[in-house]
Amino acid sequence: MNTRSRSAMCAWLVAGMCVSAIESTASAQIFQKTYGTQANEEALDITDLYDCDYATVGIRSAAGIPSAIHGVRYDSNGFVLWSKQYLLTQGNNAGYTLDEARDRALLFGCESAFGGATTGKLIVRVTPGGVPIWGTLVQGTPFVNSIAPAAGTLGVSVREISNQQIASVNRQVNSFGVARAGILTVQTAAGVLVMERGYIPPGADASELDFAEIRPARFPAGSTDLLVVGNILDFAAGKYGAFAMRTDALGNIIWAREYLHPAAGISITADGFTLNPAGDVIFSGRRGPAVPGQLSPSDLIVAKVDSLTGAPMWALDVNGFTNGYQAVIFTPNKSAVIAGRVTTGAAAPVNSASLIEVSDAGLFIRQQIYGPFLPAFNVRGEGVTNWRPWGGYAMAGITNDIGAGGNDIYFIKTYTDFTSGCREQKVSPIIQPVALNLKVPGIQSITLDNWVPVVVPVNDVPLAEKEPCFTKRCVGDLNGDGFVDDDDFVIFAAAYNILVCPTNPALYSCCPADFNGDGFVDDDDFVMFAAAYNALLCP
Repeated sequence: MNTRSRSAMCAWLVAGMCVSAIESTASAQIFQKTYGTQANEEALDITDLYDCDYATVGIRSAAGIPSAIHGVRYDSNGFVLWSKQYLLTQGNNAGYTLDEARDRALLFGCESAFGGATTGKLIVRVTPGGVPIWGTLVQGTPFVNSIAPAAGTLGVSVREISNQQIASVNRQVNSFGVARAGILTVQTAAGVLVMERGYIPPGADASELDFAEIRPARFPAGSTDLLVVGNILDFAAGKYGAFAMRTDALGNIIWAREYLHPAAGISITADGFTLNPAGDVIFSGRRGPAVPGQLSPSDLIVAKVDSLTGAPMWALDVNGFTNGYQAVIFTPNKSAVIAGRVTTGAAAPVNSASLIEVSDAGLFIRQQIYGPFLPAFNVRGEGVTNWRPWGGYAMAGITNDIGAGGNDIYFIKTYTDFTSGCREQKVSPIIQPVALNLKVPGIQSITLDNWVPVVVPVNDVPLAEKEPCFTKRCVGDLNGDGFVDDDDFVIFAAAYNILVCPTNPALYSCCPADFNGDGFVDDDDFVMFAAAYNALLCP
């Protein structure tokens, strides 16, 4: 922005009176934090919430004790509001994904050995305070390594869809005459089964089809279709391909597509995906050599797919980075952000959590890594979410370099340029555009009816918290880019025109422009914004 435009805006704001900077009582933090106990805690997914809090779900485990589903809720500055473990004592349990329902309940997609060989996937609905409302075990196999055994299992993806129903996907091992089959389940908001389907890949006993993530289709408007991604073993090609599928609300296949890497011997997966405003699919996955049943690649592939036809639109190979499962989001800046870790053999230091940003057109924008940058430590990102309502990103994952010595939850909150104050550096990975080969696999589907309501015990788990670094954002920096400029003015003006909090009840319940915390965006906040706008740069 030039000086003239800033001066004109400032004059408009306060009738020619640009006052000096004023300290605000409302200042959000940028930080890197860890949370844990003497046991091991891992955050595998994160989401931002309606009231501008955050929630993570993952695993808590200790020697000799079955692992538990671990849910944590944080305020906007990363302070723990509650920490709970959900344990079905008959065996190991793990939480993999979460979603916030329209009634503000939280949905957890989990695994549980309590279900045995056929109902090993657990969907849990809890209140905003973390108290279980219900749990249901659905079709699926618990605790069997996916085709990436080094990273554990694909778990289960959960998502609220139309009519407040709950869709989930996972996989079944050694059933239906194949090694792995995909499972799609839809339940009511009360946890009652609506529909359950199994999807069988073509081939003999060694055939594999793993479902990774599900989302409701966005286009055309009003659609009740579902979109699913995962991976599939291609016998003819001798490697794995990424898989995507669109179904109607009853699970009937509209299209199913397989995407093969053009390089000989290179397998790819689709571990998670996001939708751009046009409803097209952007998936992130793993890329590398494969052995059937054991695919452990060390690099990333990110690709865009037309949601109406399944046709590939672009794809990028990114070296030295492995994404977390279901760890890609679409941002207000019309880009895809992917969380994960840098990998051994990369040009960047190893064992560091990382974020990568790619434009909607498939152009690499930036990458940042976080952590100790030392081989002795285990640091990785598992999930990422947009800030709401401010700009910037929040990433959750795992670290063992801070805290009690075992794995702890790693929580990073960044500016829109990925900076977070410390323990970070920019890297430039090797990027190569590729053209994916498209195939239409002969997927069969069958109707299932295998679910069991269960009671989910819960208890509180106090967490120790450490904060190796943080900074305070300056007053008025509403989009989190480190400046107070015209972009922030647009956000502030919209809030000022509404006056009463929340400034956008359809999206969130808090007031980002209420700088003095009195519940209004009024002239007092106006003066504070004008002072910050005049200063331009954050202190």
